Order: sequence, then C-alpha cells, then structure tokens
Amino acid sequence: MSPRNGSYGSISKDEEAVELLPTTTTTPEGEEGAEEAYIGTVDAGGSSRHSSSGSASWCVITRNHRISYALVVAVVCLLSARYWHERAATAAGGGGWYSNNNDDIIDSVADGNSRVHVVPALSTVDPSSLGFRTATRSGTATRSGLALPSDAWGERYLDGGKGEFTPLPTNEWYLNLLSHRAAKDPSSAGEIAHVYTVPYVLGVSPPRAPMLPHNTKHGSNNSKQEQTTQTQTMAGIDLYVPIMKAGSSNMQMVYDAHNGVSLGAIVNDYGAHLAKNRDADGKTLSAPTSYEVDPDVPLSPLGVSLRWKHVNMKTHVVRGMPYGTVRFGRDATGKDVLPTILAGNRVASILLDSDDAGNNNNMEGKPGKKKMMMCGSMTGEHVDQGADHVAAISKDGKAQTYTVERELILHLDQSDFTWIAFFSRPVRVRCFSDAMPKVSVPGADTEVQFRLDVVEVIGNGEEEEEEELVVRMALLDECTTGRGIIKAHCDNLKKLGYDTVSDKTKKSKEYLKVLREGAMLYPRSPSVGTEFPMEEAEDGGGGGEEQRATDVVFDWDAVPVRSEGARVAPREVAASVVAGSLGLRAENGGEDDNDNDDDDAFVMFALPHHLESLSTNAMGSEEAYDDSLCLHTFHGRTCLVRGSAWRMSVSHGAPQSFVADRPPAADAIPSIAEALREDVGFELSPNVLRGAADTYFPAKILAKMGRIIEINEELKSLKNSDGDEDTYDYPDASDGEIEDAVSAAADVALPTDEEVEALLDDLQRAVEIWLIPGGKEEGGAEAEFLYDASWGGFVNCGCKYTFKKGHEDNGSCNNTFPECPALADVNEDFGNGWYNDHHFHYGYHIYAAAIVAKHRPEWGREYYERILLYIRDVANPSAEDTDFPVFRQKDWYLGNSWAAGLMSMELSPHGREQESSSEAIAAWEGIALYGNVMMDVFTEDDEELDSARLVRNVGELLTAMEVSAANRFWHVWGSKNDEEGSTSVTSGNVNNNPHINTYPKKYTKPVVGMMHETMASFQTWFAPEDVVSYGIQLIPFTAVSERRDEPEWSSILYPVYAKSCETANEENDNFCEDNGWSIVQAGLLAETGEINDALEMAAEIPSKVFKSEGGDGNSLSNTLWFIATRKQS
Repeated sequence: MSPRNGSYGSISKDEEAVELLPTTTTTPEGEEGAEEAYIGTVDAGGSSRHSSSGSASWCVITRNHRISYALVVAVVCLLSARYWHERAATAAGGGGWYSNNNDDIIDSVADGNSRVHVVPALSTVDPSSLGFRTATRSGTATRSGLALPSDAWGERYLDGGKGEFTPLPTNEWYLNLLSHRAAKDPSSAGEIAHVYTVPYVLGVSPPRAPMLPHNTKHGSNNSKQEQTTQTQTMAGIDLYVPIMKAGSSNMQMVYDAHNGVSLGAIVNDYGAHLAKNRDADGKTLSAPTSYEVDPDVPLSPLGVSLRWKHVNMKTHVVRGMPYGTVRFGRDATGKDVLPTILAGNRVASILLDSDDAGNNNNMEGKPGKKKMMMCGSMTGEHVDQGADHVAAISKDGKAQTYTVERELILHLDQSDFTWIAFFSRPVRVRCFSDAMPKVSVPGADTEVQFRLDVVEVIGNGEEEEEEELVVRMALLDECTTGRGIIKAHCDNLKKLGYDTVSDKTKKSKEYLKVLREGAMLYPRSPSVGTEFPMEEAEDGGGGGEEQRATDVVFDWDAVPVRSEGARVAPREVAASVVAGSLGLRAENGGEDDNDNDDDDAFVMFALPHHLESLSTNAMGSEEAYDDSLCLHTFHGRTCLVRGSAWRMSVSHGAPQSFVADRPPAADAIPSIAEALREDVGFELSPNVLRGAADTYFPAKILAKMGRIIEINEELKSLKNSDGDEDTYDYPDASDGEIEDAVSAAADVALPTDEEVEALLDDLQRAVEIWLIPGGKEEGGAEAEFLYDASWGGFVNCGCKYTFKKGHEDNGSCNNTFPECPALADVNEDFGNGWYNDHHFHYGYHIYAAAIVAKHRPEWGREYYERILLYIRDVANPSAEDTDFPVFRQKDWYLGNSWAAGLMSMELSPHGREQESSSEAIAAWEGIALYGNVMMDVFTEDDEELDSARLVRNVGELLTAMEVSAANRFWHVWGSKNDEEGSTSVTSGNVNNNPHINTYPKKYTKPVVGMMHETMASFQTWFAPEDVVSYGIQLIPFTAVSERRDEPEWSSILYPVYAKSCETANEENDNFCEDNGWSIVQAGLLAETGEINDALEMAAEIPSKVFKSEGGDGNSLSNTLWFIATRKQS
C-alpha cells in the first residue's frame, strides 16, 4: 500500500598474492629487458592445467529429481521454443520462433536456440474491442513527460518499428538504465542510472578520462598543465563491488565509487558534439554518451541490451553476470572502436596472459616467468614514489605498448581489488597510472588514477578482421593482499563465517580457472520459460491436484565471443569448470548435456533459493558449500553455477481454496454466525457504487464483502451437511474436529438467503462498475479504466473527488476522459497511472470477481474477458499477448514482485521497491482462485477451460514464489548470521518451506517494511509507527495466510507487534486501535496458536474500527473466522 525510494601491491613484497598465477615475462615492445627487477617465478601449482583426478572431488548434478512428471517434461523440452525472443524476432521480419511444426521446433533447439516453452496467451482480445478507451500520454507537462517512455527505448520501441506495437516493461529491475535522466545524458545521470546485477552494481556514467601524453617515447605535445586538466568524454559501463552495511532498522549495499572500474570507449569532443547535434530549434538531440535499447536483441526479463548511439559499442546487462561485457565494433570509417579502461585507484601491478608464454595454444601448465606490464605516469615523466604503495610505473615514466593475447590482471592499490579483463582478439595496449609520491603534496586524489587504452586490435586474417572485439571484466579478488588503504572489504570477509572466491588457500585459484573458461561465452538476451502442469496431470498419475508444479527455465542465451571454433581459453581448462557452485550443472533439457563442454564452461551466479531447486544436495548444511565458488551479496551467499540453462521446479503446494485447512473451531462458530448476521447488512457508500474513488480502498471493501459471503457459505454448508464430511476438503482436520464443527453449525442462525443475495447484488454491481467501458456517460465508473497505448497497460483515469461537507461518501469525480489526473500526477490514485501497486489493487478486484462468478456463473462468463484485463495487466504469461508486457510485476531472478513503477526509475538510486509482501501474495491467490472458479464455469467449453486452467496455474505459481520470497526477504527470523555478513543456513518449519536466513544479526527487526533492490528498511510510505511496518506484511486475512506466515516467525513477531501497538496507542492518540492495526494483532496472536486469547481480543475491538483505513479490508466475521481456523497450539 503505497501512497505515492595485481601483482598485488608492491611486486617484490607480494609473493603470496601472485602465487595463484603461473608467471612468465614479456618485454615492452620497443624496450628490451625493461623492469627486470620485477621478474620472478612461482610454483607450478598455479597452472591452468587441471587433471581429471584433481585435488577436489566434485558432485555433478544431472537432473532435478523433484520433478514428478519427468517423462512429460522430457517431451516438452524437445518441443520447446523461445517466447521472449519470439516478439522481437517477429518484429524484425523473421516470423518469430513459434511454429506448429514440431520438426521446426526441434531443429531450433538443436541449433542452440532458446529452450523455453511457449505459453499460449490467456487472451488476445484487444481492450479497445471491449469498448475501453485508449489513452495516449502527452509530454507537454514535466511530470506527464516522465510518464512516457524515454528516448533510451529507441525508435524500434517508441515508434513501433514496422508499425508493430510492443508493450514495454514498467516495473523491471533494470529500468533505471532507461530513465529520462539516463536517456538525456548518461554521463551525468550518476547513481540514479545504477542497477544491481548481482553481484555488481552497474552504472553508465564513466568519469571523464584524463588527457594523457601523446608520445610515449619522446615526450608529450601537451604541457604539463594541459595534461592534468584536460579530459575526454568516455561512454561505457561502470562496475562497482558493494558490501552490506547494516543497522538495527536498515540494511543497504554501499560502495566507494573510486573503487570501481569503467569499460568503454572515448567519444567525440563533448562540446563539439553538442554544438553539432541540435535540431532546428537549437535543442540538443542526444549526448555523445547516449545509448538505446538494442533493437536487434529481444527484450528479456533477466536483462537489457544497450547500444550506444555515437560509438559502435554494445553491452548486455544481465542478472547474475560474473563479468561486465562490452562489444566493440567499427566506426563509420571502418576503423576499430578501441576500448579504454579507467579506475579511480592507482595500479599496483598488471599481469599479461599469465597462464602461458604468450602462445594461446600452449597450455601445458609449465611454470615460467611473470609477464608484467608497466605504465607511464600521468605526466609522462619519472615519478619518485613512496615505498609503501608503489604503482606499476616505468622508471622513466614513459608508457610502453604491450601485446595481450587473451587477458590481463589488474591489482589496484587503494582498494586492494584485483580485476581480470578478457579480450576476444589479440590487442596492443598501453596504460598510465597515478602514483603516491615519496613526499606527499596537498590536494585531493583525482577521480581517475589509472587509464588503459587499446591502441590496436590485431587481426589474424581477413575473416577475423571482420569480427567485433569483446572485452569482459570480472572481479577476481576483493582482498588481494590485506594491505590496501581501504579495509572495508577485507574486514567484511572476515565476518562472513564462510570462505568466498577471495580465499587464498584454494578457491581463488579455482575461481580464476572458471572465469578463464567462462569468458568465451556471454549471456545476451536470457529468456524465462514457464512449463505449467499439463491437462493429463489433473487426475493423479505423474501429477495430481496436490502435486502440481511448474518448471521455471532460465535460458541464458549463451553466445560465443568469437566465430565458431575460436575460443578464449584452450579446452584443457574445461575440467576446472566443475568447480562451479557445488559442482552444479544446471540442466538445459538437451540430449547431450553431459558432453557439451561449451555449456559446461558457461557460468552465472545463483542465489540460495536457486541452489535449493537446482541441487539435490542438502543445501541447509554448511558442508554442501565446501566446494562452492561463492561471494556475498545483498540476497545471501551467491554461488557460481555452470550450464547455459537452469531448470527449477516450483511446487504449487496444495490447491488453493476460499476455506482454511481446517473448519472454524466449534466453540467460535456461534460468534462467527452472530457477526455474519450483522455484517451481511453492510452497505457500500454511494461513491463506491458509482466508481467515484481510487482503485485501492474500494477494492479492499469488495474483497471484504466477498469474504462475508464465503464465510456464510462455509457455515451454511457445515450446517446442512448431515454428517457429510466431504462438503469441504479440510486437509489438516481430524474427523472429530469436522464433526464438532458440523454439530456447532447446526445450532446457529445464519443470515437469510435474501440478505445474502442482496449483499451479492451489491458486490456484483460494485465489481462490474469498474469494468463497464466509457465512463459515467456509458453507465460505467466515474473513474474509468483505460488502455494505455504508451506502455501497454490497464490503468485508471483517476478522480478529482469533490463532495459536500458532511457527505464525504457521496461525492463525485469532477473530471472526465481525456482529463485524467492519475496519468498526469504520480501522487494520484497511489500512482496507478504510473504503474505503482497494480497487483495490490487489482488482486482485490479479482478476488471479489471470483466470488461473484462462483455464485453467478453466467455473470462469470459474461465478464470473463474483462476480468482478464486485470490479470493480463499484472500477470500476462505469454508474449503472444501483444497488448501487455509479460509478467509486469515479476522479478524472476529474485523471485518476488516489485510494486514501484515508472517514477522509481527516475528518483530511486536503490531501484525497484515493494512494501507489502502479503498483499502481493494475496493478489496471486486471487488469480489462482479466479482460475479455479472459472474452470468450474467452463467445464463444457474446452477452449475456455484451457484458458481458465492457465489462469489458475499462473496464480498458483506466483503465489508459491512470492511466499518463498517473503520468507527470505521480508520475514526475518532464526538468523544464525555473523554481525556483518550473511549465510544461507536453512532451518525446517511447519509448512515445509525452507527458510533461508538472509540478513545479518545487526538488523534486529523481525520484518522488512520496504524492500528495494539494494536496501531493506523498517519503514513504510504512509506512517512512521512501528506497528504499521509489521502490520503491512500481514494483510489481508485469507486462506493463503497459513502458508505465508510460519508459526515460528509469528511467535517471534507477536511480542514486538503487541508492544508497538501499545506504544502507538499511548503516543499517538490511540493510533493502533483506531486505524485497524489491533485487528491484525488479534489475527497474529491466533497464528501463534493462542486461539481463545485472540478471540477475546477481537471481541473487544470497537465496531467502528472495521471501517477504518487499516480495518476496512476486514469484517468482524472474517476476523473471527481467521482466528478460529488457525492451528491450535
């Protein structure tokens, strides 16, 4: 609910750091025997050679054994085709990947194309054909302009390419890169244009590169002053390595920007470019560093591909990427675009092609001499350096040119970070570094203290000269010597409680080997496939009603950096790739998985919940991680996994229902019946019946009315059951409990059928008013729903609400389409027109619609396509639906949803955000229940039945994933973590949902109030009281709450909730009770097993509280029902 945030050190003193690398020597071209003092040898143990009987025993996982319908999955794998890729392929004139010809599909898999299943569309009905008006946003006002897609989307998406509209993502994790600020000028966008790829924070604002001496041997054409003050504009990416900083109520990933590295290319002079690139009115067309979404690469939920407008350069920003990757082409004159690497630290050492003697095919692992590279000084003159921090600068301060066949390793001084850079083709390079003088001088450090330039791309033949140059950079070690000036990362590693890839005893060597082999393949446009249960699984056999599961497949779209047959590193290194996390090999579904060395080489980082699904090992034990290559991220221990496709089975859990796992406790049934007799007379306010309101609070009221109807239905069924125990399926109730409930229900008086029908009449009117297109002129809502043609979404026009004093509930909207306040102002309607909280809002509408359709099937048939607009907006499963983006709210990598929409990318350096995990879960529950209901409605209509089944499966999958994510990221309990770091120790629990302890003990709150991509805090958008941060994770009270809230966590939470409620009442004029949060307290107490105490507490809540903002989603009858159906302690 949001009302809308190398060598390593001195060469001669650093033997332990260079020990992980075999070393040979090279001399700078044009200067024989340079820097002989730095030549040495190391143990052959650092060789890249890896025998089959290596020092470690690796466990290779070949399939996820928890898939109960393995044969079905095998068939689906053979018939799979890409669905994310299909959209862009079709737009490019290729006809798409989908084909009804099975041979074509099988061929596409054999050719290495996407291995994800194509999900059919829920519907392809155009919203306008249903009568809904289309909104085309205007950019005349500043705020409304920000609600338009930025220029970074490029002509392909802004203008529809060849006349084909593509719905655009509005809540994806990478959208800060496509903000208006980033589109205008990436070089000045700063941290707003940063995204968390895990493990890196990636930016697009390289610092200005210092102008360097022109001539490396004979001095410079510039004066000393010009060299130190003049700079050049660079376009490209920045890579930062963040660490966790935690306090009692806030955690976030932080980094020192000076410790990052930048990879890109120098672009034309900034001032001259701006003067030249203007339109007739003098408006700047685009900055020299500007980029756009690559139109030749499909959109992806796991990443975004960018190409720069004024330099032939591309990058692929992907979740879990071990490397930053930039592809360099040729400019308009046919010359190679030459890469530049910048760093805010001095360079301590540079090793070149350190695993061999310069021959890329010689991988015998024989020890040799170190291949060291020396830089020039920033002035091109000799520097008298201090002894403690010696930069890798030549004696005379002149830069020499070196040949790099494959890689170079940079150890940076102040940060103590070591980075490795891989080149897909041989290059000639030179570098310049700042130095710490023997006698310090006043003044701050410059922003750039190291610069490396590729001065030539070496071609080995006509074919290779046509290839692009791919450069990939990865962090190799974040605490190389332990003697860096900046100690934060080394200190953090000591507190983690487990070894990372920076561990010198073994893992750093293995990590280097894995990175070398994996550098030959990069992820381009990953696709996500969802293989839902098939129809045949409905009646048992390989799958049953209680065993439904969906396979979620990540196809990383691995692409070689060179043409076929060329490799970055020789094949002999491949054996070491098994050192990926736990020896994991993620299955891709192909027949030759175990023999595909290229697939073995490809690596990506996986989070703990990925590892739970990918591995059959007991991930809860520390021993399972002994052989893993991991590092620490915001989301826990993050480990490398090999394989270009991951298949992860997600169990849906037990089928969802409007009733709980057990009937209401018999002694509570009379109180529930009494409350029902009162609640059935609930009257909607006139403005809600006319749709003259926002889309959130009225929706909660509709769901509240639906709950009253369903509880009455349950008690009525028990009352009339005559001992029939199968009237409802109560999976966690004994025969005795059911008999007691039946007996108690037999003696109570329930609302009359006429009273219930009257309430159902009001609910139907209130649900459908929003779905009558055309606004009040056509008998629809005064705040009408529209189709947004700018992004592709179902949005509300908004309401300028006016009323007479004393008649606040009978006001009206003082606006009509096209005057739409919700589209113009992000503060209207909780930001609905800016794609905030859509799943929160629409989930309540869908839940209420499910109840109307359940009791009035013909209404359900009539309004099916219109209800689907809500579902297609927030959870469209198929790219075949060209009106809405696929799974708008979903972050497939993390597993949770994001509520924050368009404005988040413009304002938040922490990326996307979500407040209420419980309302997200309730939204997906509503979709699952609606699908269940409509399956019953469409029993005789096979086509519509398939659509309804898909609705149910989508809802169940999203519910299961959101519950799991809430358990990891919002519910904080059972932590065994060290003070600063985090582990992924798993503990068992009642619901059999593994609990992964994500956060450090320093964070003392049992919940996260607001989750961002790089920050979690104990707060909310709308109130500062602690009780609100707790309570927002516990609403609404529905059947899914039991699988959402573990009793152990509820028991930990309850005492602090009760205290916070008491404090809020005392300090803020009875805030907790008056605003409905005391209702939530009673429900939480029941979750701890104290049913009777909770019933007594609920009975004391004043009736007016159930009409408050915090309580309007609950009725007394639903509160009592919820308490009475919890598991007794």
